[in-house]
Amino acid sequence: MNKITKMFGPFSDREIDFYIHEMKDNKGECMNGFQKNLVFNLFYKFFTDTQSIQAINLRDYIKLILASKKMLEANRMVYMPYIISAKIDKIVTRKSLNKKEMTKMEVSPYYQLVQDKYKNDKIVKQILSTIATLITSNFRIIQYDDNNPNPSTGCNGDIVLHAGKLNGVPLNIEADMIIEECLLYILLI
Repeated sequence: MNKITKMFGPFSDREIDFYIHEMKDNKGECMNGFQKNLVFNLFYKFFTDTQSIQAINLRDYIKLILASKKMLEANRMVYMPYIISAKIDKIVTRKSLNKKEMTKMEVSPYYQLVQDKYKNDKIVKQILSTIATLITSNFRIIQYDDNNPNPSTGCNGDIVLHAGKLNGVPLNIEADMIIEECLLYILLI
């Protein structure tokens, strides 16, 4: 985590508190399994094994989300940074893409690179499932703005949180863009 913080941080306590507050679902949980996998995939290489990252605490998990967002933005992605740091309204699990989506994916310049990188039908099927799930799921943007004087109550009752203009706005998914960005995201891991 120290290496990740040096590379992508610093992360303010206020921003971390804001994300914890905004990400909570109706059960008070912040970690969604689907989203957690998207985040962890980007950082397995920083940990000694795939199990140690599973023991991460909530504050460090939020740091990974913020680092993921920065990493994806640095790679000129538009949707994936918002998805990886979003509040999940609903996950709709799909196993495959429809014919139109599949055709768009196959003509992508990144598709052949992904196939060359993994050369495994099982992994490619998992990638298709991830893309299909992203297209059909519902996300709300979480946007922190330290300069916005629109505070809300933090986890400990203090007024420390500041919402940006897009905070809480539903993310309208465009299948074409998600296909491209998800393939690029796959090439980053």
